[in-house]
Amino acid sequence: MNIPRILISIDLEELELTANNNGQEMSLEERQQISLDGLEKTITLLDKYQVRATFFITSSWAQAYPEVVRQLTRKHEVASHGAFDKEVLEQIIGNRLYGCRMGASIKPDYSSLRAAGYLYHSGGQQVRPMTIEGDCYEIYAESMPPLWITKLFLGRQPVISIRFHSWELSVHPISRATGPRLAERLDSVLGYLQRKGQFIPHIEWLQEQLTDE
Repeated sequence: MNIPRILISIDLEELELTANNNGQEMSLEERQQISLDGLEKTITLLDKYQVRATFFITSSWAQAYPEVVRQLTRKHEVASHGAFDKEVLEQIIGNRLYGCRMGASIKPDYSSLRAAGYLYHSGGQQVRPMTIEGDCYEIYAESMPPLWITKLFLGRQPVISIRFHSWELSVHPISRATGPRLAERLDSVLGYLQRKGQFIPHIEWLQEQLTDE
């Protein structure tokens, strides 16, 4: 594998915050809609740079927007954002899921995930296959240092993994680093990475590792 591989992943879930900037309570539907708004901008960016990505989706979000999830599978990989979301998501897309991403505060039980049929877990700043040794480091888009990314493509690292939430690109920025500012940064980084490597979903990267074995 001479061409560096670039793994882009997006969390599709209801916004974690339950109140808006004015302190007003937001319903589940409102928090899901913010994520959907951000997805539209996400897809625009991915299409611009011909990115095939992996979307980690919660079952509640998928049940709210099943047709959107099915449309994503035409070009991207769909994976589970939670160990117990697999069956619901598989019913919606009509196909098997291979990847899982647990919540940030939950320590993954790799034995249980393997028993549930997952082939890899992505989270905790690493993408970890269940079937082979090794992993790759994962970067949060909100805090990625450009110089560090540049060094990855000086022959030191054959794969890079970048993740973000769709709601981070919504019209309701949660912090100064999200919203239009993050969208502009991602635009620049994806353009650079497109010239340096190949965008592939997580499962294809794993399949390449198995082939190399």
